[in-house]
Amino acid sequence: MFFSALVMTLTVSAQSKWKYHLGFGGELKDGNVNTLTIRNDGAVERNDSVLSFDGGYGIVYGEKDKEAYEKSLSARLKFDIWQYDRWSPFFSVSYLNNKFKGFDYRLSFLAGAKYRIFWNERCDYSFSVAYVQDYTEYDDPLVSLETMVSRLSLRFKMRHKIAANVFIKHTTFWQPSLMEPMKSIVDDYVVSSTTSISTKFTEHISFNVNFIYEYHSLVPEGVKKQDVITSVSLRVDF
Repeated sequence: MFFSALVMTLTVSAQSKWKYHLGFGGELKDGNVNTLTIRNDGAVERNDSVLSFDGGYGIVYGEKDKEAYEKSLSARLKFDIWQYDRWSPFFSVSYLNNKFKGFDYRLSFLAGAKYRIFWNERCDYSFSVAYVQDYTEYDDPLVSLETMVSRLSLRFKMRHKIAANVFIKHTTFWQPSLMEPMKSIVDDYVVSSTTSISTKFTEHISFNVNFIYEYHSLVPEGVKKQDVITSVSLRVDF
């Protein structure tokens, strides 16, 4: 994988502003797929007061009787400008491949601004507003849903240090469609929420538990609107 190679390269020529990690674990899902699967993910970050970068990938795979019943690939790139200021603009692009959700792939472009509500040495709370352009290639060519959808994205995010080596993070998105604004608030919207608890064993090794909730009000026929995911992983930071 490209990101794995990038992580190995950065290990050799690391700078203090660069951070990267690899994670290995499993997921328990309830929704479109009821499975117990394995997961691998990795990320590269560059933290800077002017321009910051975050890129990563995730691979989920599970099989039964030597046949795959769950597999997906996700990737993301994000750029933040002046991320430590009160206001900071950002841009991101993400890719998801998962036929179990009724599509071959989904490509999303997002641009907006973040407002930091409150922060100190132990916590950081922020709110953001952004414009999203989603392009979806559905698995069934007869699906009548729009392949190109513009959305408004409202996001709340928090990070809090609750003990010496224990951190909790939470992010919630609400993304109504802008195609028919008055109607879409009720008929076409996406809600997603992620809560993560991380415990550091050493400087480089931590244990992570993630609780993920996703809801899509409009989905192809035969696909459930709601997914609930619990994942655990052992993470190695470099």
